Amino acid sequence: MKNGKRILITGILSLFLFVSLQRIVFAKEENSGILWYFLKIFKQPEISENIIEKKIKIKMPQYVKSIYITADTMSTKRGKQLIDTAVKNGGNAVVIDIEHGGGQLAFNPKNEYLKNINPGRSTLNDIPTYIDELHKKGVYVIARQVIFNDPYTSTRKPEWRINYAHGSGTYDYRWLDPSKPGVQNYNLYIMQEVAELGFDEIQFDYIRFPAANIGYLDFYYDEEKFSRTDVINDFLSKARRIADSHNIKLSVDVFGAIVFGNVDWKIVGQDATGMAEYVDAIYPMTYPSHVSPGYYGHNNPYGDPYSFVHDSIKRFVEKVNGKAEIRTWVQGFPLKVNFGTWFIKDQIKATYDAGGTGFAIWSPGNYYTYSWSSLDMTPEIKKETVLEDGTGDTPIK
Repeated sequence: MKNGKRILITGILSLFLFVSLQRIVFAKEENSGILWYFLKIFKQPEISENIIEKKIKIKMPQYVKSIYITADTMSTKRGKQLIDTAVKNGGNAVVIDIEHGGGQLAFNPKNEYLKNINPGRSTLNDIPTYIDELHKKGVYVIARQVIFNDPYTSTRKPEWRINYAHGSGTYDYRWLDPSKPGVQNYNLYIMQEVAELGFDEIQFDYIRFPAANIGYLDFYYDEEKFSRTDVINDFLSKARRIADSHNIKLSVDVFGAIVFGNVDWKIVGQDATGMAEYVDAIYPMTYPSHVSPGYYGHNNPYGDPYSFVHDSIKRFVEKVNGKAEIRTWVQGFPLKVNFGTWFIKDQIKATYDAGGTGFAIWSPGNYYTYSWSSLDMTPEIKKETVLEDGTGDTPIK
């Protein structure tokens, strides 16, 4: 009888050890003690990937034409008026924040684990009803979820911050360590809650490592065995499973510069080719005001937005090779430029000419006076000349 109990206990311990080992792909050796394994398995709740009753979605438009609205604006009459105006002018989609600036959820989550960290506010508690209304108008609804730049959560979970490699203390309190299991699980829980609200697409922003202080930060993952792109893509693979189980599209916001050269994308962990394996769409932030004159031959990005946007989007289209949609984040704010309708139109035209399949206009304050007339833009139809022998010539506009 005693031998039977020993065998049973040994079996249980072996099972716990096996499961624990599967959970630490990026763990460093100093955190690999057996006691640590057992603490981790009980400390971090599992992410549920059960198939839920799928809400009715609308079909993703061939060309997504969207504006961006904050959670606070969305909760007001003005937010609804903005969407109605966008639709009247040819828009067919909207990107809505599901968090307030800083990371506090704009809705009250149901998950107990989330409630203990981020109980949220009731700002968007009625969003499921309004999403249904938008669907009746043919509007494709996208939720913007900020991932690893989260000061609200950082103040509540300081152990999730990034440590300095030399000395003591932690890095900029706004940043969470993208490779820590708790950070990833927390964001996946939020994703699940958002998916159940009825959105058609979840768009991850700040899905990256910080771009500053290279060499001075000590991340949780083993930097001798893995890269930052490994960490980001591993996280996206988990998000992909949840997206599929909830019948929702998944997309990411990325720097427009990661397709130039061989440095920037490695620093932030954003590899367009790798990300395209897990997401439905990539939104490059190709804001001309963020480009220094002379960058890769673009001498006048402020006065000639078409040139840089076209170059960047064309490179993205080539990188993803049809595995993901490319939609531009259009600069809809007057920084460093002679802002006007022309500035918006040039960026959208560049997007289509380069092979992009849509856009979202970014205005932090949600002001779109100069954007309305651009929302109905679609790719120019290319005509084919027919020669006398009946063959086609190179397509021309």
